This record gives sequence, C-alpha cells and structure tokens, in this order.
Amino acid sequence: MSSLLRKLIKEVIEDKKITFDNWKVPLEDKLKLEFQREHESKGNDFFDSEEDFINAVKNADIITVTNEDDKLIDYRSRTTDKEDLLDLISTYRSWKQGFRTKETFNAIYDGFMNNLPMELPIVIEFADGDRRVFSGNTRMDAAFHLGIEPKVLLVKSDRGSY
Repeated sequence: MSSLLRKLIKEVIEDKKITFDNWKVPLEDKLKLEFQREHESKGNDFFDSEEDFINAVKNADIITVTNEDDKLIDYRSRTTDKEDLLDLISTYRSWKQGFRTKETFNAIYDGFMNNLPMELPIVIEFADGDRRVFSGNTRMDAAFHLGIEPKVLLVKSDRGSY
C-alpha cells in the first residue's frame, strides 16, 4: 500500500469516524456454502450435520466484538493494515481458485466506508467457552482497520473444543 493511500485512510478514520450499521445474516444458501468450505472440506467436527449448523446459526446471538474480545477468538489473523491483510489472503486457496480477488477484497473496504450491506462473520463458541472464527476473518480485520467494532454471529457448538 502506498504511503499516500495509508495517509488517506488514516485521515478518513481520524477526521470522520466511520459508522457502519448494515450487518446482515447470511442467507441459507451462503451458510450452506460456508459449511462446505469451512467445515466439510477442512475436516472440522464442530457440528453433526449441515442442518445442525443452520439451526445453530438461526439460534445465534449477534454480538459486538471489541479489540479486547477479539484477543479471545482463536484462528484470527489480526493483521495490522490493508496491505498486510491482502498479503495474507492472497495465499489462501480461495484466492488461487478465483473465489477471492483483489476486487472482492477492495469491495469489503468500500462496503464498510459506504455502509453497504455486509454479511456477519461467524464465530463458533464451544461448550468449554473457547471461541474460534469460522468465517469472516477478512471482514473482521477490515472492520478493525477502519475503526469499526465488528458484529458477529456467535454460534454455539456442543463440542468441548476444536
């Protein structure tokens, strides 16, 4: 990221507090896709079935994650800025497969800055109280970069831990 762009982002954050209040629950088709990508294909065992996952999402609480709360969520990248996050996600399999692109990445930042609808990230809370990001790590990092405390779906799993 150029120093000029970093300066501009810093000025926007400092001069005009970005307010974002357009979180939305992902549609069921998107939840099924996330289940396939984040649960099935990665061999996770957080839920017995896709149906159990969908039901857990329907019963989830929507919570605001502060910087302090974020420290207690495992599997988070906590990048320092947009360039650092881009460097990270460009190594993801989804980037190589064309699911994520620089355009979709920039659309997240644009969405926050223009208060466009944004799907809630999903954080799993296990029976022992441990928490782990399931989907939406990039959205969470981008929100924090812009001075926004992200909201997430806190989905309960009856598993002891991951």
